[in-house]
Amino acid sequence: MRKRRACLVALVMTAVMALAGCGGGSGGGTDTTDGQSSGNGGSDGELVTIRVATLAQQLSLPMYYISEQGWDEENGFKLEITTFSQGTGINEALGSGLVDVCTIGAAGINSCSVYDAVYLFSHEDSAAGQNCYVRKDSAIAKETGYLEDYPDVLGSPETIKGATILLPMGTGNQAEIDTYLELLGLTEEDVSLVNMDTAPAYQAFVSGEGDMCMTAYPTADEFDPDEYVLAFSMNSIDFPYYDNIIVSREFFDNEANHDALVNLSTQILRAAQAFQDDELLMDVMMEWYELNGQNVDEESVAHQTLERPFFTYEDFNSVDTTASFRNMAEFYASIGNISDEDLERVFANMDDTIIQEALQLYEETYLQTTDES
Repeated sequence: MRKRRACLVALVMTAVMALAGCGGGSGGGTDTTDGQSSGNGGSDGELVTIRVATLAQQLSLPMYYISEQGWDEENGFKLEITTFSQGTGINEALGSGLVDVCTIGAAGINSCSVYDAVYLFSHEDSAAGQNCYVRKDSAIAKETGYLEDYPDVLGSPETIKGATILLPMGTGNQAEIDTYLELLGLTEEDVSLVNMDTAPAYQAFVSGEGDMCMTAYPTADEFDPDEYVLAFSMNSIDFPYYDNIIVSREFFDNEANHDALVNLSTQILRAAQAFQDDELLMDVMMEWYELNGQNVDEESVAHQTLERPFFTYEDFNSVDTTASFRNMAEFYASIGNISDEDLERVFANMDDTIIQEALQLYEETYLQTTDES
């Protein structure tokens, strides 16, 4: 793709700046000559620079694709992409004024509560792979059909009470297990939760520890189907879990940046439509992995990629894409990760004006063009 070299340079700069300690945490922002935000609206005809924080994961793919296709400069803005290793690094850069727009998961709750950032919209369904496994010979696995409205879900109050569950606490997995327990009329008080990241949790589980193991991709693919069965997943209990587009308060409040944000959001919708082509999606995903130094086998990650759809124009008109962000914010408040005051701030910082304008612009620019052709 024509801008691959420029994007690679940006990623190299990220590594250099991280080593130099710029921005703190696990990532660094792109350089600016005056130390001020480069995301300032320009005069008529001048490109607005948007410093975008990405992760070396699928949720950031639209930003990379937009830049590679030149859709940014064609529409009045220029993306400067910096890749971070995790959401905490993005939030640190956001708080330091080093980035303007972020592609981020549940850590976006802290973006809004701590750094007063603005939630624009959720753009990808990332629930696939957020699973819970049990041993095939367990009483839990043999209890089927207890929840009539959720026929694929295993377990019952009697088989779950007293269970030891391995999971990373404070994550979507904990919110998921809480929802499952609530469906059974139980709470966390009825089980024993053991805090482990997904990889060590898997190792402990296959070594005989625990009764249930929460997991996520890629670890979810390691469970031997001859020994372990899926008790439930986010999808099987209708738990929404989406990735998000967040913008700094400073950039959002600058009226000169308004059109650039609308145009960027419109191009994200355009990329989502392009990614309905599975072959294209996989090609771009593999290129993004390679660019970020990740050696992965296409066949082994294909289902992971294809099971995480980006929200298209049609989806925004039929799905409550804000449900995940609201649910996760309420969950964080319930476990004390954020205060009730923080929760109110998160909700106050959810603003749909940009995405609504983008949906209208997308309809006028791309849907009508398609209809006419």
